[in-house]
Amino acid sequence: MKKKFLLTAAFFSALVASAQPGVIQANKKIKETNPAVIQTIKTVPLKTTYDFSNIKICTDIVFPVGNLPERDFSAVKAPPRINNDGSVSQVGVSRQPLAGETNKMWNPGQTLTVFLDPAGSSEFIRSKVRFFAQQWENHANIKFQFVNTINAAQIKVSFVNNGKSWSMVGKDILFNPFGAFTMNLGWLTDRTADEEFRRVVEHEFGHALGFIHEHQSPAANIAWDREKVYAYFAGEPNKWSRADVDINLFNKYSRTSTNFSAYDRFSIMHYSFPAELTTDGSAMPMNTDFSPTDKHYARLIYPFPPTPSNATGTLRTGDDCDMVDFVVEYGVVASDRIEFKMQFGRMDNKTVTWWKQIGIPLTNNTETLVAIQNHSLIPAENNPVASVQVPVSQINTNKGISFSKAKLLGVHTPLGFKWNVLPALKGGCRVTLTWKKDSCL
Repeated sequence: MKKKFLLTAAFFSALVASAQPGVIQANKKIKETNPAVIQTIKTVPLKTTYDFSNIKICTDIVFPVGNLPERDFSAVKAPPRINNDGSVSQVGVSRQPLAGETNKMWNPGQTLTVFLDPAGSSEFIRSKVRFFAQQWENHANIKFQFVNTINAAQIKVSFVNNGKSWSMVGKDILFNPFGAFTMNLGWLTDRTADEEFRRVVEHEFGHALGFIHEHQSPAANIAWDREKVYAYFAGEPNKWSRADVDINLFNKYSRTSTNFSAYDRFSIMHYSFPAELTTDGSAMPMNTDFSPTDKHYARLIYPFPPTPSNATGTLRTGDDCDMVDFVVEYGVVASDRIEFKMQFGRMDNKTVTWWKQIGIPLTNNTETLVAIQNHSLIPAENNPVASVQVPVSQINTNKGISFSKAKLLGVHTPLGFKWNVLPALKGGCRVTLTWKKDSCL
């Protein structure tokens, strides 16, 4: 397919651009004595001109070529359900595609690397860009990792101070074989106000996530004053023909190939423009932060993993009428770890004693052990409660948690029971095991 640049422009200055039609005035030195001729000369209008000198431009560069990979939602699928007997059931979830979701958008949970070019920018500017770009992470399940070399980055940001900001849209940056910049922030300085940093950075990084200009949404119904818009784009630096303006500005994105939702005039992806550019006198507000719809839609397009309900129940090891209560809590410790806690319990007015242990299988074919004891003649060896936090990356979910206990003559004996619960756990979990019965008496 022939590579084509689709340049879309939007206006985010509330400056009033007024039409000033010129009129040829009669030359006082004209010696024409025919009043009709003089009257004709006085009323011939010049070509209408408009002052758009202070309107700033956002240009999105889109490469409609190549096959983009399908989006992968495996990182946000629901974990298996833990039943009250400790068994695990797969949860069947049918995910319906969202209206307007496109393959230009990244995978939920994906980390995108970003390079901020030090040329043309100060550390102050780059720190502001990092801060405001990461505001997307509060509403979309996506991460921006800032790197120091351009070749290590997917999003490559320049700071050419030419009055233009632009960004390639979403995964279009995958079609960048020469490693060119994929975004430019063209008017940020050390004197730029935070409000302007927020508006521009959130907007352009929205494009990098695959969101288009809201005023080109299929749901938008803006009454453009076409002649004035034609007049603007006919000038420098675009020099667009009327057909170019029709294709790149007035034509809307397809309902089936864009992030289409209900039209939101308060979206951060909607630039403001003065009333003089519309036939009905309607102006667009200067949006400087995410709208409620932006936040809601970002979560739909980039969903966070679902948090299961806490699970409780009782395990039976099959040895000596053992009964071990379990409680699985989600989101209570650091998200990159799982905590395992073990303690003695009581049942029928009897307190469990002696030595008990569980083993959490690791990827290096060893186990992290958690042991409790309350009946040793050596007081220092008694430990009725024990816990450990294990990095998620080190846990072997293909194996089960092992159980051991002291049996005849106090011999530490592995049991044949394995609890295959690990696939249902996720980072941030705490698993509490209370061994409440260890005898059939």
